Amino acid sequence: MRQAAAPANEGFSVQLRSLGIRPTVIRLCVLQTLAEGGSEWLGGEEVFRRMLRRGTATGLASVYRVIKELEKVNLVQREWERSLGGARAVHRLWRTQPAERTVRMRCGGCNASVEVVDEVLHAGLMRAAQAHGLPAGGPVTVQLACVQQDCARCDDAQPQAARAFAVSAGVHAGGVVQP
Repeated sequence: MRQAAAPANEGFSVQLRSLGIRPTVIRLCVLQTLAEGGSEWLGGEEVFRRMLRRGTATGLASVYRVIKELEKVNLVQREWERSLGGARAVHRLWRTQPAERTVRMRCGGCNASVEVVDEVLHAGLMRAAQAHGLPAGGPVTVQLACVQQDCARCDDAQPQAARAFAVSAGVHAGGVVQP
């Protein structure tokens, strides 16, 4: 495998050096990959795949080690996301936006998500939660059912065994029972 050149973002090099961390190609590529993801939360394997597509020669264990190292110095955030197989860690660059007004919408089939900072939407969801006796405060996550019958993104994210079970049970990837 060829070794890719370091990403063009000099800001990451400066940040790492200021923290006393050597800016290696792998560290810079992990940061660049997470930066390209924007507000999207990425699992370690997805970071690894995107780095391979870019041409960065590395191993999955190295990606996880670097992510953990960057978490310790607060450059990367980690969150646990429930999925069909249990929970998995997902990551993104540390955000300075106030988490209190953040609304995260996630597909129940493939866990694709988007975050928005919308005070009106957040306040409405908080009122609804309180009206139904749920604890309210902080960021909100809304899980949505996938309404597309043939959603390639959900189908790709669902393990083969779970997909076979869902088909035999008459359940769509988003959890909706088919007639």
